[in-house]
Amino acid sequence: MLDMENRNEYKDMNWKYFKRDISWLSFNRRVLLEARNKELPLFERIKFLSIYSSNQEEFYRIRVSEHRNLVMLKNCSSAEYQNAKETLAEINAEVSRQVKDFSYIFTHEILPELAYNDIVLYQGQPMPDFHKDFIRNYFKEEIFPYLQPVLILKDHISSFLRDNRLYLSIQLHPRGSQDSQIYYALIKVPFSKVPRFIELPAYESKHYLMFVDDVIGYNLDIVFPGFVVDAYYSVRVSRDADFSIDSNQKENIVDEIRKHVKKRKTGVANRLVYNAMMPHEMLSYLCQAYNIPESQCIAAGRYLTLEDLIKLPNPTGKKLAVESPIPLRVPEFDRSGSVFKVIKSHDMLLHFPYQSFDYLIRFLMESAYDPKVEEIKLTQYRVAENSEVINALVTAARNGKKVTVYVELKARFDEENNIFTSEQMQKAGIHVIYGVPGLKVHAKVALILRRSIGGTNMEKSFAFLSTGNFNEKTAKVYSDIGLFTYNTQIITELNCLFEILEGKDVPPIFNTLLVAQYNMLDVLKSMIDQEIGAAQEGKKAYIILKMNGLQDIDMINKLYEASNAGVQIDLIIRGICCLVPNQPYSRNIRIIRIIDQYLEHARIWYFYAGGNECVYLSSADWMKRNLSRRIETAFPIVDDRLKKQIIRILHYQLADNVQACQIDEHLNNIYVQNNNPERVRAQQKIYEMLQEEVALSMNYHQS
Repeated sequence: MLDMENRNEYKDMNWKYFKRDISWLSFNRRVLLEARNKELPLFERIKFLSIYSSNQEEFYRIRVSEHRNLVMLKNCSSAEYQNAKETLAEINAEVSRQVKDFSYIFTHEILPELAYNDIVLYQGQPMPDFHKDFIRNYFKEEIFPYLQPVLILKDHISSFLRDNRLYLSIQLHPRGSQDSQIYYALIKVPFSKVPRFIELPAYESKHYLMFVDDVIGYNLDIVFPGFVVDAYYSVRVSRDADFSIDSNQKENIVDEIRKHVKKRKTGVANRLVYNAMMPHEMLSYLCQAYNIPESQCIAAGRYLTLEDLIKLPNPTGKKLAVESPIPLRVPEFDRSGSVFKVIKSHDMLLHFPYQSFDYLIRFLMESAYDPKVEEIKLTQYRVAENSEVINALVTAARNGKKVTVYVELKARFDEENNIFTSEQMQKAGIHVIYGVPGLKVHAKVALILRRSIGGTNMEKSFAFLSTGNFNEKTAKVYSDIGLFTYNTQIITELNCLFEILEGKDVPPIFNTLLVAQYNMLDVLKSMIDQEIGAAQEGKKAYIILKMNGLQDIDMINKLYEASNAGVQIDLIIRGICCLVPNQPYSRNIRIIRIIDQYLEHARIWYFYAGGNECVYLSSADWMKRNLSRRIETAFPIVDDRLKKQIIRILHYQLADNVQACQIDEHLNNIYVQNNNPERVRAQQKIYEMLQEEVALSMNYHQS
């Protein structure tokens, strides 16, 4: 066996790895491909354009900021500097290619499809007088009062370009003057006051829409009465939104995070996106005025901030949109007046969004009112606004239960909402714990402790462990799996984990749960070694790993080792994947990526284990951060019925020949083609499987 701690051995083997961020761009390109999928309703394709744009903006605010900061650091090594510089160049080149593809799809595919369906999105084409009158009046009454135009004077104090905001950059010259000087001005589009898309009066059975950018552009003569407006172009700046907290920070962590979140708005600019039609002289003037290197400028189409396409009005109603399936009911829970009673009889799985999130709320509310429940412990990573989960916990606290909630404040871009929610919980008497120094708590677990005659009894308690957040909003679009269990061993170990999070000095004994920082890595490597041993003996050896990301080099090397030994490995990786397939050392590894209506979010680990088939669900991806800098959990599925269900789900995904792409050695997304004459769309198959189980359960009960 290889000594996987010896990093020098890796170099001798010449094992290769994709760069993390270039791999991520491959994922976002796959998202963009859905906008070209003509099997999807038109507004579903438009939704994927929106998701692509939103993903890219966050990528620049975080990942590109990290590379840019390395380039600017004077104390980093020459190797780090060179790698960051090369990576930035690769990123900008790939994003430029994708932006061109995006513009082509939007202009030459989406807009004609809209027009074919009698929806006209004005793009500067001539319009009838009654529409001109409408936008003139609309501008005067609804938009003009909120505009704050400024002249750009690069040699003087200039205005500030806010992060994540759309601006119009305007070229103009004085009206009726001999002065031939060109002036530049800037207007921030007031999205907080007006919608991005304005609906104009319908005419001859056609519906008309217009970007608010153009409504402003067509009325700039009102804004600058002393000037002639030559042209206007959209611009947008992305600023550094990344920050880190001192790993030893224990006091005033809320104030520290608030301070950093506030600084995001004024972070260093790391990208300026602009309309490619903008004259170079104007772009240079902007770059000098706002101190942005031209190397960080990316040309795009006429319209920016296109994550707003998700808000594009659909005047046809449901005709051009996807109608999401109704979340399925779980008959066993519905027939019983008590969630606890069902879980006592056997473990239960919930599949979101295929099944209703209501059962988790019922579980928490039953805990709030059950007189035997003494304590509720729960982790929260991303909290929904006006959360039903938090409402149930507040109810429990007011009913005299001891409620402890571990809130991870450092959940990126959700910090402010997490702080607000935490303060509301504290007012209700909930004990809120903020952070473990140096670690993020990413585990998604809840524990209900009940008492017996001799005190709290683990044999009478309940737990819920999940692959995703306790968030009823994201549970509608993220595909996750949660386990209800009465398993004493899991509950005992989960209580141990919470005591560690509470700062208690207890021995970390985990024999059933896998917990990052304690036993997770060792157990995972041991299970891979077991498959390697089986392969070397000529026996069946098989691993399936479904995750959002695979980047940890140690674990990739372990998979390369397994592949070399003859272990068959199927990877279902939605996003980042640094493992390179189709190499001599990865010849037994296949990587597929599934992008569909729901965001694939569940982490599932399968090991053949000599026919005993081990299945774990987890909150953890195999990213360095998850395995080294976070508290994560993985929990086994021990009920044979549930284990078969999970394995069936994995095989549906591996058989997908509609939405699945295989990743090749060049990071291309190649649509899966197999010999199966049946079209297999995994998400549809999973819903149908759960639907069948509902019918079987109801028939069994009726008989």
